[in-house]
Amino acid sequence: MTDSIELLSAGLLAGLVTALATPVAIRLARRLSILDRPAGYKAHPEATPLLGGVAVAAGVIGALTLFVPTRGAMGLAGFSALALGVAVILFAGLLDDIRGLSPRYKFAFQVIATSLAGLCLAVLGVRLSLFLPWPPLPIILLTILWVVAITNAVNFLDNMNGLCAGLGAIAAVALAAVNFRSGEQNVALVAAALGGACAGFVPYNWPRARIFLGDTGSMLIGFLLAALSVMGVYTRGAHVPVLAVFIPLFVLGVPVLDLVLVVILRLRVGHPPWVGDRRHISHRLVYRGMQPATAVATLWAAGAACGLAAVLLPTVGGEEAPLLLALLFCALGALAAAAGSKGLS
Repeated sequence: MTDSIELLSAGLLAGLVTALATPVAIRLARRLSILDRPAGYKAHPEATPLLGGVAVAAGVIGALTLFVPTRGAMGLAGFSALALGVAVILFAGLLDDIRGLSPRYKFAFQVIATSLAGLCLAVLGVRLSLFLPWPPLPIILLTILWVVAITNAVNFLDNMNGLCAGLGAIAAVALAAVNFRSGEQNVALVAAALGGACAGFVPYNWPRARIFLGDTGSMLIGFLLAALSVMGVYTRGAHVPVLAVFIPLFVLGVPVLDLVLVVILRLRVGHPPWVGDRRHISHRLVYRGMQPATAVATLWAAGAACGLAAVLLPTVGGEEAPLLLALLFCALGALAAAAGSKGLS
């Protein structure tokens, strides 16, 4: 049985490995000229290495080699599904970072990759559980859709220094706490390793970026958060089991909100949803007068509030749970309103 000391050890080890691997990734990216060069809506001042995701992957994998999850919801099949999905995502992300695909092909490639990763989970038995008495096929399709949506939502968030890695760390820690409480110890273990790896990367990426996650990193973080949120069992021990299924949506509230708003704003002005721009919440907070580092810290705080709500949701009763839901939705609505609808194109 995994205990809290083991979770903490996995997180610390993942963070240490990532912190040590990141300078190596910086040197390797510069040597191989795998760089993100300023162009179009990208505002960073100089070409920046793109292999941060490799360092994050090294942290997660390095920690899990010592703490291999083999029991509970993440048995051998679950762990195999997770490993296959990670392999697909890492291959897709590295190919995109190295080749530099055009926006249309990049988005199509990412959707295909995340669909394959989601299919790996669903076929091996890792599927959404929403109290729906549906046959397997619709549940498999819903699982794939969830993985595609969340992976790309987190990938969209990689638009400002420290934002994606910071929110990834916060969401992963929240998932670790919720699953540890519900008895899904090995899901909590992987989430703790992901949280530690993301935290170990942040100092290299915020407030000044010496390296970017690249699509390798942002897609990896998004996929693992999507997969772990599916693997968790949130109704066990919850006072209101039906409302407890909202926990993954709470944990991932900021990425989901940003994805929905960005797509709406892009469609409203006739901009293709898959082509990057500066209409994200982070950009619009800067447009309203915040410094970039402050805007990122504000979204970290919003992510932490969402994570805390997710941890609290199973512990509240039937009268308090709807109030908690309403407060969270009001808070996210206030964040969206504060950012406004205007931003740089």
